[in-house]
Order: sequence, then structure tokens, then C-alpha cells
Amino acid sequence: MAPSIRIGRLFGIEIGFNWSLIFVFALIAWTVATQVLPFDVPGQPALAYWVAGAAGAVLFYICLLAHELAHALVAVRNGVKVAGITLWLFGGVSQLEGEPKSAGAEGLIAGVGPLTSLAVALIAFVLALLPLPALVADLFAWLAIVNVALALFNLIPAFPLDGGRLLSSFFWWRSGSRQRGVHSAVRIGRLFAYLMIAFGVFELFTGSVLNGIWIAFVGWFLLSAGSSEEAGTAVRGLLRSVPVSAAMTSPVVTIPDWLTVEQFLDSTAPQHTFTTYPVHDPSGQLTGIVRLGDLVRMPAQERTTQRLRDRARPIAEVPTTRPDEDLAALIQRVGSGLDQRVLVFDNGRLVGIVSPVDVARLLAVRQQLGGGVPPAGATRGSPSS
Repeated sequence: MAPSIRIGRLFGIEIGFNWSLIFVFALIAWTVATQVLPFDVPGQPALAYWVAGAAGAVLFYICLLAHELAHALVAVRNGVKVAGITLWLFGGVSQLEGEPKSAGAEGLIAGVGPLTSLAVALIAFVLALLPLPALVADLFAWLAIVNVALALFNLIPAFPLDGGRLLSSFFWWRSGSRQRGVHSAVRIGRLFAYLMIAFGVFELFTGSVLNGIWIAFVGWFLLSAGSSEEAGTAVRGLLRSVPVSAAMTSPVVTIPDWLTVEQFLDSTAPQHTFTTYPVHDPSGQLTGIVRLGDLVRMPAQERTTQRLRDRARPIAEVPTTRPDEDLAALIQRVGSGLDQRVLVFDNGRLVGIVSPVDVARLLAVRQQLGGGVPPAGATRGSPSS
């Protein structure tokens, strides 16, 4: 999940939050200010309750961030690239680009999150015992309970929760295959998801409408996430040990970057079936890439004055690879960068482009061949890039 708003970087990891966080923030502040504190510490001014409620919501998301940072830092230590952390409706997501190299590493990455939440709960509990103002002490007590609940909820054995990943790492260790481990964990996770949906429906028909809808929705989310995890693992398994050359589109057509957008669309683009073009300067040096879709969406009046170099993505920002690099390793390395295309160089010479459509087409071929490796360049000449 991409963040709607980026906050900054912490320990080199980009932090952001999704717009849904605003709704949940307001809900938490309202709950603490009107349901928790007035009951535990009566007789305080309404403003004091609301200030404490807002502070409680902020502290809650700091606790969530600590949980996700623990995942991210342990992942980096175990060689897994982390694209960033996004806080959202269901708490937080550490966006890991790639897979752990062993079952033990996956278990460590998954298990450190709940352990961090329990450690935060212990700190909050100790603070609640100090001689602090009643509202502050009760707020820390509430945070202790919430962090224990967060740790326990994340231990539910269903993806994408930590419990699902812990279960997957166990089955991976037992079977020796990550794909089989994920498959076994997803089967168990589906059972818990269906139970949650059934309980939510039961709550709905017994009068607890909002509670029932929420529980059923969480169950549906876990069910969907488990299927996505299994599909993604299967895809990565099919692409393992397949060279980039088997997927890349080749040869590559490069375009002078001094052409105007209008000149390119009128005279050059109709001659080809590609959607992405590297551009070069008068010396032949590559300067960036342009996307046909981006250019045709430009206002007509700008096409006559804007040159391709003005609309190109700088070459320094474009991920690159070699024809012999493992395709699964490439996807793990570049992550979402694949959407913007990857340039393939062989001894400094541009020999191909890889796009998500290229990868999807190769997957279809692999599935038809029963997982066999198609010959290098079997998909060359495709218009997808």
C-alpha cells in the first residue's frame, strides 16, 4: 500500500500514512475522551478529556510505528529490502520488497513485532504506576492494555498478520519449501477468517450491528490477504532461476530527446508498437525514458513546445539489470520500480526492456510448460514495453 501522505524517514526508512488513518485517529480520540477516561477518572473538565484523548491517539500510532519499525529493521538486518512503512486503517504495513532467505529469518521478522508491542505495553504499565496526574496515569494504563491486545491480535495465524507469517515460517522449516509453508499457513488462516466472518454475521443478527459488520469485514480482509500471499509466492516460485533475458522485450527503439512531443506522436510513435522509449542526446548518450501513455495525455498546446527530454524520467532514476540476472531476484530488488520499466544492459549496451506485462506473459508461458524455462528471448519483439 502506497502512503497518501509522506511524513519523513526514520533509520533510513520512509514513513507515511494513508488517508484512512484520519478517520481512525478521530475514532480513537473520541473513544478515549468519552468512553474510557470519564469512566476511570470522573469529575475532570471536558477539555481535559479531549486533550488526553487526542494525545492517546497520537501515542497509539507511535506504538504502531514502533511495532512496524521493529519488523523493518530486522528485515533489513536479514537482507530484505524495505520500501517503507505505511500506517492505515488496520494499523500499519511494513512494505518488504522480497522474501527472507530462510525460515528462521522470516520467523524473526514476524515475531519481533508482537514482542515489541508487549515491550511497549510493559513500559506503559510501569509509567502508569508512577505518581503522575490521574488522567495521564490512566492514559498509560489504557496504552498498556491496547498494546497487549495489539500483540495478541497480530498473533492470529492468518495472513497478513504476524501469526500467519510465523506459522508459514514453521511449515517452511518443516517442509523445506517456502511455497509449501505459505500454502499450509494459508489453509489454516482461511479457517480463522471464515470463523471471524461467521461470528460477525452472528453478532449482526443478534443486535450488535456495527460490531458484527466490523468483525466480518476483518475476516474478509484476512481471507483476501491470504489468497494474495499464496498467489504472490507461487509467482515468485515460477520465476526463480529464470534469466531476465527470457522476459525482456528486444530490440529496443531509442528516440532523440530533442524531438518535440508533437513530432514524436505524429511521426515516430505510429511506426512502432511499443509503449516505452529510451531517449538519447545528440552524442547518443541515454538521458531518460518516456511513456507513450503519459505523452498522449498532455494538453495539445503543450505538445508543440515540450521536448521529450522535458517529459522523460531521468536515466539515473531508471532501474537497470543484466540479461543473466535471476528474474525473481530482479523483482525482489526493484519492487514497484518494475512498473516504471527496467532497462537491460549487456556490457554497457542497451539490449532490452522489462515491464510488468513482459513478466505476466512469461508467467503464462511457464504455467503452460509446467514450470519449464522458455528459451532466452522467447518473448522478444512484444509491444508491451
